[in-house]
Amino acid sequence: MTDGRIPVERIEVVRAEGPNEECDKTVSVATFEEADSLLRSWAPSVYGNGTDKCDFAIVFADGYTYDGTYGLYKDPSKADLAGHVRRSLAMFLGDDPETEWFRRKYDADGARKAEALDRVTRYALPSPVDLPEPEASPRP
Repeated sequence: MTDGRIPVERIEVVRAEGPNEECDKTVSVATFEEADSLLRSWAPSVYGNGTDKCDFAIVFADGYTYDGTYGLYKDPSKADLAGHVRRSLAMFLGDDPETEWFRRKYDADGARKAEALDRVTRYALPSPVDLPEPEASPRP
């Protein structure tokens, strides 16, 4: 475990839009840094000033998978999968008044917030909030 949380086993990225030769192939990497390097290598081929979709799956050591879609920009310096995950989780966990409408609309009962907090507490996901200190193991 990493800092008491279940570590990432691998990150799978599939380019869903873009040049045919780069699409629909699963690329597996070990870290967020490697995922960003892959995204930077694809970035120059994004058409115009738009974004291309990339699907990703973060697979953890216990088999749990966190997945989503990432918007790939032409500017390689914008490649930041960990930041994307952090911002996505912040929509439920954050207290930014600018995103309060989102929480009211999509999580009125707070269930998604509880689920997101459980995920960032249990799994080595990039967290938008300070996490509680892991409990110390009892000494024999």
